[in-house]
Amino acid sequence: MTPRLLVLDSLFDKLDEETMVAGELGWHLVAWDGRDSLLAEADAAVHVRTRIDAPLLARMPRCRVVGRFGTGLDSVDLGAAQQAGVDVVNVEDYCVPEMTAHTILLGLALLRRLPAVMSQPGIPSWSAFRAQIPISGGTRAAVIGLGRIGRSVALALRSLGFEVGGVSSKPEDTLREMGLQPLTTAAAFAESDVVFLHTALTDLTQHLVCSAVLDQSRVGLILVNTARLALLDESAVAAALNTGRLGGLGVDAQLDATSPLRAFEDDTRVIVTPHIGWYSERSALQLRRDAIRATISAYTKQRARMAIRSGGQA
Repeated sequence: MTPRLLVLDSLFDKLDEETMVAGELGWHLVAWDGRDSLLAEADAAVHVRTRIDAPLLARMPRCRVVGRFGTGLDSVDLGAAQQAGVDVVNVEDYCVPEMTAHTILLGLALLRRLPAVMSQPGIPSWSAFRAQIPISGGTRAAVIGLGRIGRSVALALRSLGFEVGGVSSKPEDTLREMGLQPLTTAAAFAESDVVFLHTALTDLTQHLVCSAVLDQSRVGLILVNTARLALLDESAVAAALNTGRLGGLGVDAQLDATSPLRAFEDDTRVIVTPHIGWYSERSALQLRRDAIRATISAYTKQRARMAIRSGGQA
């Protein structure tokens, strides 16, 4: 019987690439239309935003793997998946160049005050810019979270001449070998001109940037978050912008209609892009294909493990 891969939701209107890859690997791909019968028949599933929790997994008794079109896994209840014997996979490296470029561009634009400069095209000379739009020229950066994207951003900053510190669970010697100064989160905010957030969203990192952290930060700090928006306590960040504690904010996320950060839509110290940092035609195509490959590969490996345990041949 041909195994079935269920697409719970997708970022794209068509599933032609996904269907092609699944077919090449001997699978039948189906788009979920809400019917429980499709859930019951799924051997594996892929998703973007659908919340994968215990009730949904219970409706997919045959499902052995859940894959995600993306890097973060905060849409999955990992404990429930483990309890159900379901492996969880993601696509980790499909957009590293795009995210690195987007992140660096946000940080440099804010450090160089480009939104403010561009908002005043009539200013006649550099001396007028100096008087009206001061630029600090900061060269100290900190990267919080040193996964693939965080490491890439840190190395790019070093190549641009920044002194770069890192906040990570990796050993301090590893950070020093990368040319990074090991920092705590508090030190990163207190000592840096610009801080880049690249850590995963977990119960421990939700609202990592809160009033307690910001109150101890360097005055005028630039903050760039191209990871999950929930790393920010948005009310605390808005308050820090109002007092000048934060000198600039770059965010790559779609803000909720009630977000306190919407009050800064016309503020040249704030740049918000609508979660586009990951996107290029190249990265989108790789994401679509690799999510299917990773999910099917994980299923094959799980079946092989089960065969070995039962005394069969892998």
